[in-house]
Amino acid sequence: MQYLRSLVARAMALEGWIDKVERNSLLNEPLLLNELFHPDTFLNALRQQTAREVKSSMDNLKFACSWKGGITGARFSCKLSCVQLEGCLFDGMRLSESQRDSPIVSTIPDCTVAWIPKDQPDVYPASESISLPVYFSSERERIVTRLNVPCAGNKDTWLQCGAALFLKSQ
Repeated sequence: MQYLRSLVARAMALEGWIDKVERNSLLNEPLLLNELFHPDTFLNALRQQTAREVKSSMDNLKFACSWKGGITGARFSCKLSCVQLEGCLFDGMRLSESQRDSPIVSTIPDCTVAWIPKDQPDVYPASESISLPVYFSSERERIVTRLNVPCAGNKDTWLQCGAALFLKSQ
């Protein structure tokens, strides 16, 4: 039953995506990637479209994200909504350790993602961020992508606490 409910919910959500595409407003509104059967395919299509527009190969692009707003050098960007975090907390500025009364899973603020040329500087320097996997579900079976999340302190702290992102379940 859970599978069928999920299937019906995604099928209904796709009608909304089709409507946004027909109105040319898909990338103007926050997107819920959990509404797609294959969100990684959507992100790859965004990569292909970006490569066409900048007249470059897809191999010359890198995935970037920002909680500060726009992304320098991005031809196309979209805002992801309802991504969830497990293992620690994130306020849009940096990761912090969970407290004993913190929820196990929390929804992070919306972030802007885009494919940018590899020669563009990263939004967050490697020394001040950690690349966290974004899983399709909380079962952590299938990785959709990775997001560079700003953090303070030792990166091993976030690995040890099992920090990971996943798309909100239906």
